[in-house]
Amino acid sequence: MSRPVVTRFAPSPTGMLHIGGVRTALFCWLYARKHGGRFILRVEDTDLSRSTDENIRIIEEGMAWVGLDWDEGPIPGTTDEFKGPHGPYRQMLRMDLYRAKIQELVDRDLAYRCRCSREVLDERRKSVEAQGVPFQYNRGYDAGKGCRDAHHDASQPYAVRLKMPEGTESWLEEGAITWTDLIKGHLAFPADTLDDWIIARTAEGNEIGVPTYNFCVVVDDTSMEVSHVIRGDDHVSNTPKQIALYRAMGCELPEFAHVPMILGKDGAKLSKRHGALSITEYREMGFLPAAVRLALARLSWTPKVAGQAPETAEEELLTDAQMIQLFDLHDIQKSPARFDMDKLSWMNQKLVQRASWQELDPYLTPFMPAAWKTQSEPWKQVAIKATQKGKSLKDMAEALAFVWERPQSFEPKSVEKFMTETAKAALRDVAALTDYAHDRLEPAFNGILEKHGLKLKDLAQALRVALCGKPVSPPIFDTLFLIGREEVLKRLERWV
Repeated sequence: MSRPVVTRFAPSPTGMLHIGGVRTALFCWLYARKHGGRFILRVEDTDLSRSTDENIRIIEEGMAWVGLDWDEGPIPGTTDEFKGPHGPYRQMLRMDLYRAKIQELVDRDLAYRCRCSREVLDERRKSVEAQGVPFQYNRGYDAGKGCRDAHHDASQPYAVRLKMPEGTESWLEEGAITWTDLIKGHLAFPADTLDDWIIARTAEGNEIGVPTYNFCVVVDDTSMEVSHVIRGDDHVSNTPKQIALYRAMGCELPEFAHVPMILGKDGAKLSKRHGALSITEYREMGFLPAAVRLALARLSWTPKVAGQAPETAEEELLTDAQMIQLFDLHDIQKSPARFDMDKLSWMNQKLVQRASWQELDPYLTPFMPAAWKTQSEPWKQVAIKATQKGKSLKDMAEALAFVWERPQSFEPKSVEKFMTETAKAALRDVAALTDYAHDRLEPAFNGILEKHGLKLKDLAQALRVALCGKPVSPPIFDTLFLIGREEVLKRLERWV
């Protein structure tokens, strides 16, 4: 490659961090990691009415939880501390740089002050559109009427507009702004269809107003040496404007890759009913970060192993190392992807089952009561392995609730079915046991079963009802071990 790979994820802190944004961030992260490059987290907070420090914190928290570590960007928990040589990584702290760049463009006659009022622009727009022609500032039917050719009182408020190419510039391709998108292929926008767009909003006197998104993003990408701009395809229409600005500033263009949007399982626009939630809500639902990463990576991306796509469901369960090794922007499809919560749940269950108890412990801990932290490692190992069939960490925690909570009621039908006089007599013998180690419980239970003429399932179900209030729990020997002898005796008092 001609220059080091640098990618960036630049969310606007105007709300929650949703899965569409996380998928884009993941692709940026994978590409940077594959090529030994840098991944930047940058906060685009110029929307002053909706951007908040709390939303920035949520973005940082969500990115950290899902495992997308950044090489440059904000230091979590701070508002003005950053890591990396190109900070600050918040746009509102970079205003001096933006305004200096805008003044430079004005001085070089590549941008100009526009003093057209909103009322004048609206009137001209209506006039042009009444003729069945799209309104373009300083173009077409409006030629000669814009601020490029007019003189105004310098005291009037003004915005700043970029002079867009008019169709004869040497760098255009047959009069069009073109680029080869790494996902969408060759794209072209005729230059004569593009407005002179505003790069700084209207301000009073000689002040330069607040720079606009499309301007700031180019300045940031150039100053931060971004080599690959990977973003949602809703930004395709912004790209020709930004390319014109790159040219005006004399900067090398990055590679562009516009990833397709995400739809719901039914093909409709993604909504909450499809799972379009804040990324932190997936944490609260008990998903592993690795499962979320894998599920999002597979939205529009088909990895190729020796030129072949995965043929079985199990082959889809890639590790981070495998995803990094296999990731290729050219393997991303152009059409929208469909997000399937059932597929995410399946992946999560598989990864939960594959993980060691040590790997699951830190993720399970937030779902457990404080007493969980005081348990021994052998105890936790039994608890986790006994509940690893659950689809989520939340399921596992719920399956262990019996450990911490004595039953407040007992299922009447289960009591009638399993609490026979014979079973109660056997429970008295169980209460007399003192060693709950697996290798001791099994022979002891065999003796009790033989003495009372019971099968293991009958005694086990009676025990579950007595200890948990219903005939559902992990394997019975695990259940006894996890509750502990002292507590088992207290719960059996009611029945024996």
